[in-house]
Amino acid sequence: MENSDKTLEDIPNLTILKISSIIKNGDISGCTELILKNRNIEECEDLHEMKNLNKLDLSENKIKDLTMVEFNLNLRHIILQHNLIDTINCLNNIHNLIYLNLSYNKIKIIDNICQLKNLKTLIIAYNEIEKVPNLSNLQNLEVLILKNNNITTFIKPTKPMTQLKKISLSYNKLRQFPFGSHFINIHELRLNSNKLNSIEKDIIYMTSLKMIFIQNNFIMNYHFFEYLFELKQLKSIVMSNNPFCKTMDVQVLNNLIQKSRNITSINFTNVPTHKKFDIYPFDSSINDHPSNREWNKKNDNNHMTEQMVITKKKKKKKNVPNMDVDNSFISKKRRKCASEKGSKDMMTKKKKKKKED
Repeated sequence: MENSDKTLEDIPNLTILKISSIIKNGDISGCTELILKNRNIEECEDLHEMKNLNKLDLSENKIKDLTMVEFNLNLRHIILQHNLIDTINCLNNIHNLIYLNLSYNKIKIIDNICQLKNLKTLIIAYNEIEKVPNLSNLQNLEVLILKNNNITTFIKPTKPMTQLKKISLSYNKLRQFPFGSHFINIHELRLNSNKLNSIEKDIIYMTSLKMIFIQNNFIMNYHFFEYLFELKQLKSIVMSNNPFCKTMDVQVLNNLIQKSRNITSINFTNVPTHKKFDIYPFDSSINDHPSNREWNKKNDNNHMTEQMVITKKKKKKKNVPNMDVDNSFISKKRRKCASEKGSKDMMTKKKKKKKED
């Protein structure tokens, strides 16, 4: 692209961008952010000259690899979603990177991610990933979003990931998940729409868990409830459309509910209509829970499902009469009554004396 007065909007078929050609003096070394979305860009020349670049957003283009960012060592945010990238390479030396979004690409292997030790947010949704490697090196990772891939294996971390707060693995092909103390600070775990057949006892070591989503799986046994109710921070369970919903022992669930002091919401579907729940201290209602709307739309109309959301009642405060009464007022009133009574007694005595005289 030669020097001209044209803007990028004037060049709809742009495929190779030479950044220095759109800067008046050609000096691009001071640029800290570059955002060029939906421009049909395939290559970005002289990007390596932008030594101070810390944010790059080239979403919705036609970029095929990451070689162009290899020498931008100060990058902290890379957003390259909706491109044609099939390999994660050339990022190992970008040690300052804290945010990486490569969603909607064609990535199958993510092993090289493990070198990004300062990474805090990793989003690689809607790709073709089949295996999640040991992520123990990512000790600063806080958010991991790998939903809508082809993941069948999630390797157990060999070291605790103490900073990790959220994991989203929805819409994959997982049959097992490595629950345990290595995820001790996880607040939100999304495993819905996989192929899970059980929830392991090691989930009791995920003591910070507040929300868990396990709907649309193949979980047969409902005894994992006992593990969930041991989690003191857990507030919400979504477990809709699992086989155990049809066979669960209602009395077992009732007993566990009575023992629970922290859980405020339980969501499930496919409950046989003849089964009754003693839902005190919960309220129950049929509800279109947001996490199940997509599944419900796809569901066969001939397959009747009932969805029940159980939410804990809030304890009502009893009306206690106000005891803060002005004692001085009471004293005055008592003195007045005593004075009036004394006056009446005196009048009675005088009348008696007159009669005697």
